[in-house]
Amino acid sequence: MKRMTFWFEYASTYTYLTVSRIDALAQAQGVVVDWRPFLLGAMLKDRGMVEGPFTGQPSKLRYMWRDLERRAAHHGLPYRKPSVYPPNTLLTARIGTLAAMQGWCEDFTREVFRLHWTEDVAIGSDDNLRRALTSLGRDAEEVMRAAQTEGNKQLLRAATDAAEALGIFGSPTFTIGEELFWGDDRLEDAIAFAVAADAARSAARSQAAA
Repeated sequence: MKRMTFWFEYASTYTYLTVSRIDALAQAQGVVVDWRPFLLGAMLKDRGMVEGPFTGQPSKLRYMWRDLERRAAHHGLPYRKPSVYPPNTLLTARIGTLAAMQGWCEDFTREVFRLHWTEDVAIGSDDNLRRALTSLGRDAEEVMRAAQTEGNKQLLRAATDAAEALGIFGSPTFTIGEELFWGDDRLEDAIAFAVAADAARSAARSQAAA
């Protein structure tokens, strides 16, 4: 089966582009995508980085906002610069982890990003979470309680540890086996690699059976 894993941090800006594009691109090539939220901020803190890649760097931050606007326009994606940066996404990530276990992470993630990046309803805010969950027919109170259980928190920590063990250092990242692709501009490459890897496996099986 053609398969790849999409590792993402909800606070990541460029991840908006991937969340908006990955479904159509992967489906067109028959690639199944496993959505895996993790905590990039916690990983960076463990490495002694107290700020994100753009925080505290005005020139780089200005570039990032303009680059996002250009890339969104290039891909025909709606874009509205959010007023909150960086957002507090811990609870969102915990809900995303629960959603991944229950099979609705993709829909939840797409909606929280859409609200943040097109309506300026900040990711991590109570309004964002409740609107996203309600739109999916979920009981917001029940989901938030379940996301805050120790077991679910441990699942998110385990996902973050797994991402670090794979050598992941940013979001979005895509993995196919041990192969790693970082950045929205590598999304198409990752999908093509997943297709090629599946073809290679099929050829090897056919050769072994001959």
